[in-house]
Amino acid sequence: MKVHSNFTGQKSTKRLIAFSCATALASFTLIARPAFAEEAKADNASNLDVTATTTANVETTADLVETKVVEAPVTTENVASTENTTNVSEQASTSTASSETASETASTTTSESQAPAESVSGQTREAVTTDRAASEAASATADTNSETNVTGGQYYSDSLGNWYYKDASGKNLTGAQKIDGINVYFDENGIQVKGNFSKNKQYYDADSGALVTDCYINHLGGVYYVDKNGEPLKGAQTIQGKQVYFNDYNGLQVRDGFASNEHFYDKDGNLVTDSYVFSTKYNYNNTIYPFYVDKNGDKLKGEQIINGKSVYFDKYDGAQVRNSVADNGRFYDQDGNLVDLGKKHYVFIDNHWFYVDEDGKILKGEQVIDGVKVYFTPYYGYQIKGDFNSDGQFYDKDTGELVTNRYIQLTRYESNGSMAPTLETHWYYLGADGKVVTGPQVIDGVRVYFNYRGHQAKGDFGYDGYYYDKDTGALVKNSFVSLEQPSGTLIYYLDNEGNTIKGEQIINGKHLNFGEYGIQVKGNFAPNGLFYDAITGEPVTNRYVQINDQSNSYNTLENKDKWFYIGSDSKALKGEQVINGVTVFFDKDGVQAKGIFADDGFYYDKDSGARVNLGNNQFVQVNGNWYYLNNEGKIVKGEQVINGNNFYFDKDGKQVKGNFAENGAYYDENSGVQVTNRYVNFNNNWYRIGAKGTPLKGAHVVDGHNVFFDQDGKQIKGDFASDGYYYSKNSGDRVDLGQNHYQNINNNWYYIGNDGKRLTGEQVIDGVEVYFDSTGKQVKGNFAENDSFYDKDSGARLKEQFVDLNGKTYYVDAKGKRLREGGVRTINGKEYTFTGGADPHLAREEFLYPYGYSSFYDLNNKEVKGPQFVKAKNGNRYYITASGHVPLGLHIINGELYMFDAPTNKYADGRVRANGLTEDYFPSLIPNGSHIYYFDKETATAIKNQYKEVNGNWYYFGPNWYALTGEQTIDGAHVYFHRDGKQAKGELVTVNDKLHYYDPNSGARTENTTLTIEGKTYHFDAEGNGKLLN
Repeated sequence: MKVHSNFTGQKSTKRLIAFSCATALASFTLIARPAFAEEAKADNASNLDVTATTTANVETTADLVETKVVEAPVTTENVASTENTTNVSEQASTSTASSETASETASTTTSESQAPAESVSGQTREAVTTDRAASEAASATADTNSETNVTGGQYYSDSLGNWYYKDASGKNLTGAQKIDGINVYFDENGIQVKGNFSKNKQYYDADSGALVTDCYINHLGGVYYVDKNGEPLKGAQTIQGKQVYFNDYNGLQVRDGFASNEHFYDKDGNLVTDSYVFSTKYNYNNTIYPFYVDKNGDKLKGEQIINGKSVYFDKYDGAQVRNSVADNGRFYDQDGNLVDLGKKHYVFIDNHWFYVDEDGKILKGEQVIDGVKVYFTPYYGYQIKGDFNSDGQFYDKDTGELVTNRYIQLTRYESNGSMAPTLETHWYYLGADGKVVTGPQVIDGVRVYFNYRGHQAKGDFGYDGYYYDKDTGALVKNSFVSLEQPSGTLIYYLDNEGNTIKGEQIINGKHLNFGEYGIQVKGNFAPNGLFYDAITGEPVTNRYVQINDQSNSYNTLENKDKWFYIGSDSKALKGEQVINGVTVFFDKDGVQAKGIFADDGFYYDKDSGARVNLGNNQFVQVNGNWYYLNNEGKIVKGEQVINGNNFYFDKDGKQVKGNFAENGAYYDENSGVQVTNRYVNFNNNWYRIGAKGTPLKGAHVVDGHNVFFDQDGKQIKGDFASDGYYYSKNSGDRVDLGQNHYQNINNNWYYIGNDGKRLTGEQVIDGVEVYFDSTGKQVKGNFAENDSFYDKDSGARLKEQFVDLNGKTYYVDAKGKRLREGGVRTINGKEYTFTGGADPHLAREEFLYPYGYSSFYDLNNKEVKGPQFVKAKNGNRYYITASGHVPLGLHIINGELYMFDAPTNKYADGRVRANGLTEDYFPSLIPNGSHIYYFDKETATAIKNQYKEVNGNWYYFGPNWYALTGEQTIDGAHVYFHRDGKQAKGELVTVNDKLHYYDPNSGARTENTTLTIEGKTYHFDAEGNGKLLN
């Protein structure tokens, strides 16, 4: 760091003013602002204040101070044209960037007073009286104008905007200090603390750096109160007559929530008493629970009388019970008021049955009522019907009685390891204890099987390997059985023990084959090489066949629909054969040759497969390809000399034309004759074919021209070759580019060395470190293969600075190497945080590690503290909790419901699931345990208390955000929603054993009406209950 003091005129002493919260506002308005010189910045696109900055921090009259800025020299560069073959070394001039950083070449003017390099927004100050503020401000102004220097020491700033104070001995001060009567603080690196808490846990002003005392402050989105010593208060406090609370650990004020003392504080942080308060408590239906705090701010619990109403609050956390059964067995409605349900009878509430005992309390758990074993959920108290309880016992869907020793059929959601459960129908058997049986069983003398979930095996194999009848479920023996699969129908035979048989078998006098896995071979070859009929399954002899069954084939799919001839031994014939007087041919797999030249060299007809005589010693064209037949009438292959000319035929006998053959030689596109001593164009590249018919490679002199061909024989044109020379894009001739100068070709810079060749790799030219890649192109504005970054203009290697590339900011060290380890790094006395992984860069608008499982950093490389939403550079938005976590799933934030998805945790915006709907699944043991939500596409919040049409279906999303189901009363109309949330319109629906009909337009329940529906006439009474008339 170079520091220059450029003061002229008489020096005078200066006194800074210590600001208390009582004088801050007025003082800031009246004190003369410091002047700032212009900035001399290196070319750096980073938003961080990491460029070299020249700052004059002067608080005095303009005539007393001379501010100087020494600018870095400007680089210039002259370039040579692309195809200019004259020597341009004397004309081209490439200036280089100085390795000295801009911060070293710029002059930094210092002052005894200091001005902030940056300010922390959101400072909150108490109001003060105008007279007092004006008086202190006037005093401050008078002192400032009378003194401009601090005896024996001075403030100064670095290029990053950090402030320091150097004492008379030239040493940077650290720790707590009092300068000109002002309490300030410098960290262990000498950097002044501003707008933050120091290590001594005191807060210092963002602008002046003075210790702040006796006032509220706003820091990183949170509110604190600092005492007379500048330290944050903690715990319960009374400030200006208001009872408030500050976090016991860090002093953050509790607002709009409960503190650790179980008291609730409003959005302004004041204690709430004698009132209902609302806080979020997550459970499966995402309900917002109210609480009630008494005159002391304590939460009420248990039974209470409030405003003459009997209410109940959870005995553990104090949340009010609403629309549910409390611990005392009483039911409280949706407003939380006690409901008298009578005694000793069933009641129907919110689509569920409950039982009220002789004390008027709702029963829970296993019960015997009127001699019937029934069950009520232990938490909510509703009766289990047509489902299992938590112990795995099943209760009848109509009576609710425990079912024992009986088969039942259920359609329910089953989890199969996929993202969402699927709706499936299965048979179960309930044992004497009412629980499903598993494994092999003998029931009523019949052997049956149930898997680990209790699903009965029917029309399929059980996990025990045996097959069970599709209708009765009984073990099948001595019988053929079939399974339908996507690949086709699979047929098995079960022996007298029910085992599947394999391999060759004689059944009912027929020779059959069941392969290696017990699947019958039909219309295919078996592992023994025999072909079995597609209909009878018996071996085939002396006939043509096609494979039409791929489900059990040892042949590949490419043989499907090919023709074979099965001989007398039931195996496929191979090679040349005469069948029914016709000469045919079969390859090594038995596939008949049709429309091709076979392995014997002859052509066989595409329809009949008969051998065709195409002549001999002549060229023939078949299917657009040329062949040559020898004196036997067979096709030739490889290199051939015909009529004194060299030709080539590939492995299938096709003549090579206009291409390179496998021997490396090129053959004319018209005649097919091997080419020698001439240029040819192949796939838009030029080649020179030599005297031996193969392409030249490397440097050659052809017809007096210096030319070059790469390792594949392609001529180099308009580029540098591997020999280091440049070759003309038109003629391909080597171009003399001179020596020792930069050359611009096709907007890329190269450097021509003293041998006329382009340089590669690390180089030092005119004292500047530069880099050229493997093709000779100069690296600019990017990292080179040596992990160093080179300036986008001069191409000079950059050192000890931040560089921007593709939206990311990196740091290069004193050797110019990229920082390769993430985490916290101290650079120029300031801490920066870099991401982890294979590409460490400055963490900005992103998480330290992928998928949101680490801290999030803002644009200024500051860790974001929750609770708040953030937007990452990739466009995704996230929510950071107060503890720094990223939530997954459903969460209530500021009274709104959001859904956060794994792994990226981008919150739902209506497109997470098709149709804008999102379903949150819960165990199938909970009746209607999955809820459907709709998240607004703009705000990402779940909608509630409104209808929503999605893909032609109507839903109603209730007060708890999820879609309502069952019969509901909305705006005075009785409506019905199916289990998937879709509204019933123009449908007959059975509700509590009563038939209801819902209007096809409004969806309202039909009442006091007679209607004919699908040819049947019904009458619906005043309650909407329907009766079939005819």
